[in-house]
Amino acid sequence: VGSSVFSQFRWMVEPAVGDDAVGVPSDPSVQFAGQAAVAWDIDMGALPASARPKAVPRPPRWAADPSVQYGRGVRKMSGAKVVKPRRRQSSNMTCERLEAFKAEQASTLSQLKELQDTGNWNRVHRLHFDWWMFPIDDGSKEKFNVTSEEDIDTLRGDPAWLEGYHEGVRLVCLSWGWDVSATRRVELLPGMGYQNWDVRLAKMCRSLYLFKEEALLKSVQNFAYQVQQSEKKGAGFFYGLVCLDELLYFELPRC
Repeated sequence: VGSSVFSQFRWMVEPAVGDDAVGVPSDPSVQFAGQAAVAWDIDMGALPASARPKAVPRPPRWAADPSVQYGRGVRKMSGAKVVKPRRRQSSNMTCERLEAFKAEQASTLSQLKELQDTGNWNRVHRLHFDWWMFPIDDGSKEKFNVTSEEDIDTLRGDPAWLEGYHEGVRLVCLSWGWDVSATRRVELLPGMGYQNWDVRLAKMCRSLYLFKEEALLKSVQNFAYQVQQSEKKGAGFFYGLVCLDELLYFELPRC
């Protein structure tokens, strides 16, 4: 079954060449790739997405039990070695780090706004910026990870950074065809749409959870639920073999 689980699936079979194939009428009501086809349903007995076990979101890394696994070392592969990255609990948000966050954010926002103005939405999906635009606690670029509640408070306490953070969420969601303020889909322009790059959506949701952005988190999760139901046909969110379904279940306020 893989990562996609369905209660039923439709099996399409092309008949033998010619209108006299057994079981296929000369004027069939079902067409497939320009040819006649036979279709029927087979009940697989698999659970729909709504009935599968609920993923349990990981708490912030600095507040987690040592047994909780974080970072790229976590893999769901049989026999693979699981590496537990070193947990950091103290703040290291120096003035230099804060300025680095703001500089990278400003540069990326400039690119995103230019791409919005020119309608080059497809380019947005190919840019790499999640580390500083949507900071999390276990990203691959450690210098842009948040390591404590003090880090969260420092970034949130900077008005320019916080405004840019909100704008980044808005623009990336818009590139997916989602109005994050109105909590609804928008008419897709060329290049817009969800690209099945689940890790970006997962990082955004985790970042909003860490930064206590309740309204934005609920809106983005609403979009994620719709993506799972429509684009993904009930399948989960993945980065390789790593399941990212926790993005659906973050709740604020954090305990």
